[in-house]
Amino acid sequence: MRREARIWSEAKAAAQDELEKHLELAYERDFESFARPRLISRRSFMWMIGGLLSTGMLGTGYARFVEPARIQIDEITLTLAHLPERLAGKRIAQISDVHVGEYFTPEQAAEAFQRVNRLGVDLLMLTGDFATVRERDRTLRLRRREEALFSLIEPLRLVEVPMVAAAGNHDHWGGLEPVARMLREAGVRLLRNEGVAVEDGLWLAGVEDLWGGRPDLGAALRNAPARAVILLMSHSPDYFDNVLRREAPVAAQFSGHTHGGQVRLPRLTPGPDGLYTYAPIVPEYGQRYPIGLRRIGERYVYTNRGLGCWPIPYRLNCPPEITVFTLQPV
Repeated sequence: MRREARIWSEAKAAAQDELEKHLELAYERDFESFARPRLISRRSFMWMIGGLLSTGMLGTGYARFVEPARIQIDEITLTLAHLPERLAGKRIAQISDVHVGEYFTPEQAAEAFQRVNRLGVDLLMLTGDFATVRERDRTLRLRRREEALFSLIEPLRLVEVPMVAAAGNHDHWGGLEPVARMLREAGVRLLRNEGVAVEDGLWLAGVEDLWGGRPDLGAALRNAPARAVILLMSHSPDYFDNVLRREAPVAAQFSGHTHGGQVRLPRLTPGPDGLYTYAPIVPEYGQRYPIGLRRIGERYVYTNRGLGCWPIPYRLNCPPEITVFTLQPV
């Protein structure tokens, strides 16, 4: 029995180690291995677009240097059923997909976080993917990733309002412990399948990401007070289908993950998002709600375009954003 237990324990440890190694490969080649087969990979497509942008009529560098740095403030009013009148006008900001490390610097992050202080908001939501680096050597990659993560501590400490966060797929892939430690030291509350009362009558929940984590909506909503308006952070926007399927009492979901596609091409008619542009390809779990605000019945889902870039440093018709939501009762 002892020998069988030892064999089982060793096999379990080996499987866990293999899983952790797989999840921490935050490259697009591993991004592709998770995704369903395609005729062309997301990484290949994005690098092809990058090549066209850099050699074509946009060779001046607009898509590389101008638009990625042009952070836009998007103001959204959410009309929520059962929101107490005393919470009318409450303002909540969202930042997503900072991706500090490869194409986005701590200095740029600090500037963005300082802009939040000037927006008159009561709370800042951070919806995942805090750092990414390109490095094939595993040991060096982990060290560089941790350095990138911890470079966010001081910029985050500049924020003058309470902050809450949910983890993204890259946060899970590279190991969540350094992310959680960084956020804790920066004064950010990380919600892992749990929630917190923002105000009396307003509950904010956060779930782990679909792509690498184990989201548990029931646990995130378990302690929500009766009749409270519930807001949900989920890095991957397509988790909203789970909210709809379960008819969960969630008034609005806030997501990121897709970066809006980063490169958006013109179209003759508006899409479901009301935009006259479309992204030829978006990542897994971001295909149903790739950008902006959607309303299904009485529920909303909002997909933030993010601050950083990945896997290439180009944006076209898709500037980075900080979103400000103003809550209003029906």
